[in-house]
Amino acid sequence: MVVAVAGVVAMALSTTYDVGVRYVFNAPTVWATELSTYFLIATIFLGAGATHLAGANVRVEFLPNLLRDAARRDVEIACAWVGLLIALLAAWQSALMVASDYVNEARVFSLLLTPTWMPKLPIAIGLGGLVLALLVEIETLSAHLPRWRRALPYGLVLALAILLLAFGRDVPMSGIGRFDLGSVIALLAVMAGGFVAGLRPGLMTAGGLLGSIALFAMAKDWGTGTLALLLFAGIAAFLATGLRIAFALALVGLLAIYFLLPMPFPMTIAERAWSGVNSFSLTAVPLYVLMGALLVRSRLSDELFVVMARVLAPLPGGLAHAATAGCGIFAAVSGSSVATAATVGSVACPEMTRRRYSPALAYGSVAAGGTLGILIPPSVPMIIYATTVGVSVVELFLAGILPGILMMLLFMGVILAWVWLRPQDAPAIRRGEGPALTRDSLVDSGLVLLLILMVIGSLYGGLATASETGAIGAAAAFVFAALRGRLSRPMLRACLEETVVVTSFIFIIVVGANILSYGFDFLKVSQQVMTLATGAGLDRWTVFLAIILVYVILGMFLDSISMLVLTLPVVFPVTQALGFDPIWMGVILVIMAEVGLITPPVGMNLFVLQGIGKDVALRTIAIGALPFLGAMMVTVLLLCLLPSIALVLPAMMK
Repeated sequence: MVVAVAGVVAMALSTTYDVGVRYVFNAPTVWATELSTYFLIATIFLGAGATHLAGANVRVEFLPNLLRDAARRDVEIACAWVGLLIALLAAWQSALMVASDYVNEARVFSLLLTPTWMPKLPIAIGLGGLVLALLVEIETLSAHLPRWRRALPYGLVLALAILLLAFGRDVPMSGIGRFDLGSVIALLAVMAGGFVAGLRPGLMTAGGLLGSIALFAMAKDWGTGTLALLLFAGIAAFLATGLRIAFALALVGLLAIYFLLPMPFPMTIAERAWSGVNSFSLTAVPLYVLMGALLVRSRLSDELFVVMARVLAPLPGGLAHAATAGCGIFAAVSGSSVATAATVGSVACPEMTRRRYSPALAYGSVAAGGTLGILIPPSVPMIIYATTVGVSVVELFLAGILPGILMMLLFMGVILAWVWLRPQDAPAIRRGEGPALTRDSLVDSGLVLLLILMVIGSLYGGLATASETGAIGAAAAFVFAALRGRLSRPMLRACLEETVVVTSFIFIIVVGANILSYGFDFLKVSQQVMTLATGAGLDRWTVFLAIILVYVILGMFLDSISMLVLTLPVVFPVTQALGFDPIWMGVILVIMAEVGLITPPVGMNLFVLQGIGKDVALRTIAIGALPFLGAMMVTVLLLCLLPSIALVLPAMMK
């Protein structure tokens, strides 16, 4: 974690330095962009183990939630062993990749001509750390076993690692299909390890892996359409068991590589891990996360609600309006819906409760307002979308501004309608009776607004890229926190560790999706979907409606990042073939990802707000957020009728 945190600091400093010397001394560096990318890679992978131990690698707990304690524990142990297999293979292949590049003296084609083994080395080390984290998870889940049995997995993996490394770079084939000997030994070791915890987890581990292998082995002669359905069914099945999302995507991708693709033993996991994150534009993600973390932990953003409440309190449901507006303002410096909901909700919800607001209105409005965090730029999902499909991040950010403002106004319209129908849910507050406005409120809110102007001005004025504005924003947030006397070493450390965890969790999923897309690309899944749509005589708006419905369903089980990286390899080519604008489509898909944040059973904003109001039932918050879902769908409808809402600002920039 220490080295990963150092990567975040180095990324922020090198990017900020590059912007400074470029405009102050007219002397841009030749190294900052490339080194920042390498720092990002180090942060992602060297923080992977700590991220896993922190429980940040998300999963869908459909099957585990249906089981009792012992059965749930056994399923989780089996999933941990399957995840360990993926991490083992990835770490091993990464070590082979580094060794091969070192021996062959390969270099990055860039101004620095960096030897490729150097930036790739953190991938191998970090994935080795992830293996250790999974072993710790297995030991923790096996607390009911004697100590000697809990220690067996460590010895087993150590012996396996020595054996795999002993093969060197020339790994022999096993003689079993197209499996290399190393992969077969790793598979057998993991299945044996499952039985260390008992018969049931062992049977689950071995049965799940062998059953999947048998199914994919039989499927190699099936038609491409059937194979595409098999991939989707495999993803759904693994996710339902509670396997971490990144591991589920990578496992299905590996099965496709080994059984469906006509190629020998590859180092595919390692190469896809490298190519999936080797992009300077992706450094914007940790930098915006760091900026938001500094604002939240320094409490600079807490007073946004107070200031807005003084202005909007006299309106019907004024405090709910203030919470929505506060969410909209904080979204302009956050990039995260969860952070937006947590920051504004921690101040707004207790105040509305004290003023006898209905819990459904109070918490539902903040849960919905929090979704503005990924529509009003900067936005982490927008960065992922833009990088994945190859569109301009700045144009996509511009495209999100007016739809974000429109959605915020529609949310306020929902609040007005709610209070008109049920005035008892929001007791009136006369002018001057709102939350007290202090000097600290004005100063803190003024600094946040200044930061927004700095970010917006540098980004949309063409002075800096999205990544560079993230660094500028993080540096400014650091300075503002120091000026307000709220910067301490523990606080700064917590911000940096939070940045590492969020960054690593996002990009480990991206790597898993990148492995899966290898199979998608070979099987031409997007072409199959397109052929299916055209063969059925469907027009493009019918296909568009089907995509919307798919996102609504996926949003009930997956987080926004997982939805995008899973679906974009299929959805984006189809929408382009149907003639939809890629920037406009990005805004639509981000809105649909927002829907999942407030729909149970996995609506993250709902859980965040329940954590704030511990006496408020999750069902109450979900019901309160329901009317705002209608406003979100109205936003989508208006964007379909008037695409210029999203496209006018990008067009003006051009």
